[in-house]
Amino acid sequence: MTKLHHLISILTFTTLCACDNASTDTTVPTQNDNMVSDTAIMSNQTSNEDPFTSEGEVDTITTIKFDELSVSISRLIIYDEEMKMDQIQKDTVEIYPELGEIIEGQLISLSSDQLTGLTVEQRYETSVTIMNEGPYCALVDWKHFYSDWKQLQTNNSGQFICEKYTEKEHEKFPKILMDDLKQEVKDQCGDEWLKLVEKVKAPTEYPSGVGISRYYLRVTGQRKDNGQTVTKLIIIEPSMGC
Repeated sequence: MTKLHHLISILTFTTLCACDNASTDTTVPTQNDNMVSDTAIMSNQTSNEDPFTSEGEVDTITTIKFDELSVSISRLIIYDEEMKMDQIQKDTVEIYPELGEIIEGQLISLSSDQLTGLTVEQRYETSVTIMNEGPYCALVDWKHFYSDWKQLQTNNSGQFICEKYTEKEHEKFPKILMDDLKQEVKDQCGDEWLKLVEKVKAPTEYPSGVGISRYYLRVTGQRKDNGQTVTKLIIIEPSMGC
């Protein structure tokens, strides 16, 4: 079992147990370049099911509606108990996939009668998580690695194909002093969690782990009437359990 699969297994198991002292801050980071300012935070989301299938099976499509366009992501179930995805979103929106749902490798369809030259870019950030069998403490309000923006390619149907990342890419993180990491664990998680990492020599050494904590999709196009550039930002917060 790879370190990444081991990390995913540990975090998935947390849905069956209590998350003691878990840090679940979902503050949108301020380091993202060209991020539009208006933010609508979507919580508790589920998507509608549509018969979008090429293999004889029902596909689940999440559709996000903006003033100038709509963005549909295939095979992605999100929390939407309040049906907020039926509303027109602001320029930046956060969505929360259900446990086990991933954006990597999925297809994105764009629909707009107001914009031309549409492109989609993708990036990700990583965070450190401390694991203790079932419970975990995620340091999502600390340091992060941010990948470069990468423009998505399209398939023969004109759908954009989301990037997939290797295990090595999932574990990228800035160089840090381990004493700083341990101090952060003490501050955010507590003394009992600090004991778990006292002998850890790297942020990727179990029970510490590094993984993707957010994905970003940036959709850009130009208005047909005046040529003005329009940008929409979708922030995807993967579920880590509990």
